[in-house]
Amino acid sequence: MRPATPPFSSLALFAVLALIAPTATRAAVCDGISDTSASSLTTVRVPGTYARPVLITAPPEDTSRVFIVEQDGTVRIVKDGVLLPAAFLDVSALTRSPADLGGGDEEGLLGLAFHPAYATNGLFFIYHTDSTGANNLVVRYARDAGNPDLADPATRQVFITFPHPSFNNHNGGMVAFAPDDGHLYVGTGDGGGGCDTSGNAQNPASPLGKLLRVDVDAVPITVETWAIGLRNPWRWSFDRLTSDLYIGDVGQDSWEEIDYRPAPRSAGDNFAWVLYEGSDCPNPSCGAGAPCNSIANPILPIVEHNHGGGACSVTGGYVYRGCRMSELSGRYFYADYCAAFIKSFRMVGGVVTDARIDTAELAPGGGAVINQITSFGEDARGEIYIADRGGQIYKIVPILPNLQVSGPGAALFSPGVPDWGWEDLQLTSGHPIAGYHVYRSAGNGSGTFDCVFQSALNTWIGGDTSVPAPGGLFSYLVTAVNASGQETSPGTGTGGTPRTLSALSCPT
Repeated sequence: MRPATPPFSSLALFAVLALIAPTATRAAVCDGISDTSASSLTTVRVPGTYARPVLITAPPEDTSRVFIVEQDGTVRIVKDGVLLPAAFLDVSALTRSPADLGGGDEEGLLGLAFHPAYATNGLFFIYHTDSTGANNLVVRYARDAGNPDLADPATRQVFITFPHPSFNNHNGGMVAFAPDDGHLYVGTGDGGGGCDTSGNAQNPASPLGKLLRVDVDAVPITVETWAIGLRNPWRWSFDRLTSDLYIGDVGQDSWEEIDYRPAPRSAGDNFAWVLYEGSDCPNPSCGAGAPCNSIANPILPIVEHNHGGGACSVTGGYVYRGCRMSELSGRYFYADYCAAFIKSFRMVGGVVTDARIDTAELAPGGGAVINQITSFGEDARGEIYIADRGGQIYKIVPILPNLQVSGPGAALFSPGVPDWGWEDLQLTSGHPIAGYHVYRSAGNGSGTFDCVFQSALNTWIGGDTSVPAPGGLFSYLVTAVNASGQETSPGTGTGGTPRTLSALSCPT
């Protein structure tokens, strides 16, 4: 919970204000999550094995679940770190996918987006190829009224149908709600084949090769063409903080590209396919078409890479806005499906800065590899995930020793409450924990913290029998120790002063 008045200290796991109970309010998604400072990164595997995973997402403010889209037609839930046995949604009988005879490698269940008001209305939207392969659909569902871990198949309503009759590739498939205007955006491919043989991307009358904006709450719904000139915008995203738009548009034979449009956006952008591939016109893969100046203001990529080194298909990602690694905030991650690299950069003043290659750092180790990156994803806290087509999902996490048990917005805690709201660092960091230490300090989180408890589990049965002096308070923080004896940092207090842990041993 977040108190009605600012906390006396900013403890990420918990702080206890004795004698004064805070007012209960809606929990902020970062409450109780410890931060890092200048930490190295790694990845940890999410439990479960998945059939051609293509997306990871979560409903707004739902911090206990992540939803994993499987291309063959199912949506699975990982809840509190456990893969649920029953699928949330199964449309495998309604879609043609790579699992079906004649199914194309780019067909199937391709997108999922939860309505911004999902917590109250239970509505979500999917994008999938129909069972004939001749159309792509945007479909609305509602969750089951009696079980939030299930969708209600009887609520299916097809909103939009995109004819896609000629080829089985370039289906697009990404759907997402923009943080700033609350509308659903839909990315469609150009219809497939080479060099946009049907001329869809530059044809305003065709819905293909476009970014569309949909008011799903209008009656009837309204659909407008927001941008044209896209080849196959397989994965794109909005920065959840700024609403800036990043598009990974898959190229043909020469160039892969990342496109960018800062908020506030307006309709009418032209990303210039098929006249351009990347920043090149005439198109190096397709030859000369219409004059390059026939597009008055082409939106050219901010980042592009050629097909050297085995690259073949860009996988657009997300801007990191999570709770765990504040110093990573604003960094955009993307990849290439064939080259299996992971790269990142920041946009500062409309300019790409601080570009780096993250492949080696994010390698999971232990014999595991991330080498067919179909998608990235975000959970409700903004932490970033990576989907490998081989069936694994990985989460980007910091190296444990640099975790700080402090963070903005950490909740105060009333003594005597049975559930003390511990952060399970093993679950949220993905690293094995050998033990937890509880430290206590008189006052508002300053001074030296003395160890009052240790356990291999994140529980403190009975709590603290001591009480502060009348009118006083205790502040508590928890650190974790790994198998090598490395302990997480206590971080700093609200004023920025580093906290000090007592050198005395924890009582057993």
